[in-house]
Amino acid sequence: MNTKKITFGLLVISLVDCGNSIFCYNLTTRSFALYYGMPALAFIFFILIFTQQAFSAWKKFAIWFLPLAILLFIFYPDPASGDYFSPYPEQIFKWVSILYVVISILIVALKTIRQRTEKYD
Repeated sequence: MNTKKITFGLLVISLVDCGNSIFCYNLTTRSFALYYGMPALAFIFFILIFTQQAFSAWKKFAIWFLPLAILLFIFYPDPASGDYFSPYPEQIFKWVSILYVVISILIVALKTIRQRTEKYD
């Protein structure tokens, strides 16, 4: 199976809006992680459809970033736990999703530029 089919399949899966459905709310009480995370994944998969040469470099990043982000989303304390100076979980979900998109775009852009310069050398 080529990377374009894999990327397109992952794009379709990530486009499923899970933020407001009862199933996802029962799956995790932190449905905002899905609300911010799924569009970020969909955006990157859409970019990767057009830059397939960067898929392997991006995959190396995603293999370690996504599990760490998921663990952060699961174990981040609620503000009701007594720590009033910590940001709300929704803010953390948004920041981590933005960080994921920015780093992914940088990786894809650098890999694409590097391969184009190697092509002309």
